[in-house]
Amino acid sequence: MASSLESEIAEQRRWRLRPAFQKLTVFDSLVRNEFLSSQQHGAMESALLQPVIAFAVARVPFYRELFARLGLRAADIASAADLVKLPLLSKIDLVRQGRRLQAEQLPQGEKIFGPFLSSGTTGRPAKVLHTHRSNSMFTFLGQRQIRWLRWDPMARTAEIRLPSQLPGLAEGRQVDVGETCRRDGWRYMGSFFETGPYCGFSVFNPVEAQVEWLRHEQPTYLTGYSETLEQLALAARGGKCPTSLRGLRAISEQLTEGMRRRIAGVFGAPVAQNYGLNEIGLVAGMCEAGRYHVHSEHCIVEIVDQDGKPCAPGQSGRIVVTALKNLAMPLLRYDTDDVAEVPEGPCPCGRILPSFGKVVGRYSRIAYLPEGTLGYVGALRTVLEEMPEELLHDLRQFQVHQFRDGRFELRLRTTATLPPEVGTRVDAAWRAATGGRDLPLKIVEVDEIARPPGGKYQDFTSDFMPAMGSAEEPEPEN
Repeated sequence: MASSLESEIAEQRRWRLRPAFQKLTVFDSLVRNEFLSSQQHGAMESALLQPVIAFAVARVPFYRELFARLGLRAADIASAADLVKLPLLSKIDLVRQGRRLQAEQLPQGEKIFGPFLSSGTTGRPAKVLHTHRSNSMFTFLGQRQIRWLRWDPMARTAEIRLPSQLPGLAEGRQVDVGETCRRDGWRYMGSFFETGPYCGFSVFNPVEAQVEWLRHEQPTYLTGYSETLEQLALAARGGKCPTSLRGLRAISEQLTEGMRRRIAGVFGAPVAQNYGLNEIGLVAGMCEAGRYHVHSEHCIVEIVDQDGKPCAPGQSGRIVVTALKNLAMPLLRYDTDDVAEVPEGPCPCGRILPSFGKVVGRYSRIAYLPEGTLGYVGALRTVLEEMPEELLHDLRQFQVHQFRDGRFELRLRTTATLPPEVGTRVDAAWRAATGGRDLPLKIVEVDEIARPPGGKYQDFTSDFMPAMGSAEEPEPEN
């Protein structure tokens, strides 16, 4: 059933502002903006974009020189449609031009917040400055997503994340393996609203310990990395599944449709996802129809082809973002390196906010892969996702690795030897996917699958991809 302004207003009223924030109107404004007409959205974008452009040209060395070199004035970028006059800003540009992208002076009342490290799994990270105003949008927009999900603000919520991304303990140190961090209210949103309790657990705990922790804490909602939620789903079958969960939110990593089905099927609860970047903040939130709706109060999103031109509905292209709230380090047409689909027609959810479809992957990693690779890996994911549960009772984690000589390896972390039929089904799916090509696949059962230095697990790795955290990237192979 499509949402409406009336239903969203009613849902927002369930969130009770704390006494100190009773006069805060930003949350009600976000509700109204979701149902503005296309013309009204365009006018709002232009009103937010124009002062950012003017400030960037006047106060940011990089853009002052860029506009002069292109023969442009600030007034030439008056709307989102005019952004195509500017080149894309790459992650490498951000690294190399970091200081020159910083404002020489902030307007009165604006203060620096940060720095943060740029997101991404390849390349040398850059330091990104935000203002307090741009950082505050994280909470405002996060609450919008939670409202869309219809989560009960008075229920218990939990997170399983890297220790560095969890609240610290009372003595100021990070939570360790086996420890739980607690708060009386939800992170971020509990500052503004009356909410239920919060608890957090390190992702470095064994997955079996994570399942037991969920059974003990009995949270109503859980937030975790996409791969973490899938591993929990694999480990929570056979009577071990916590019964309290009513909603899950996947963050940071790609969430495929197969992963979503597996997680939702095991926990009996819907799975949603945000899309965001450290460089920008929250960019878009997923609605009940599965589209990512852009937070157009905070940024403008373009889906573009290799020439930087807009993609047509049904096509896939790179996600390019222009920040609208951060004057400390304005990012105009920032190339996120992620690839997403352009949807066709209005969203069934009823919201008018701009939107994009599923995120396909990170271009700088998939661009180096030999032709057909993603299809082969997808076939392995599919056969495991569709395997009868009784065959995968002892599977806890899997990873596909591609060697440079063309070999593939399917690594299975198990608690006991899997039935031979698993290998038979995988081999059949592999033969069908590769069509007789000489691409050997070896299935190995392992005791552990190591995490990369950043701590975020990947279910597909390749020798053709740039090394994690490398400062230099190889040229794609044709």
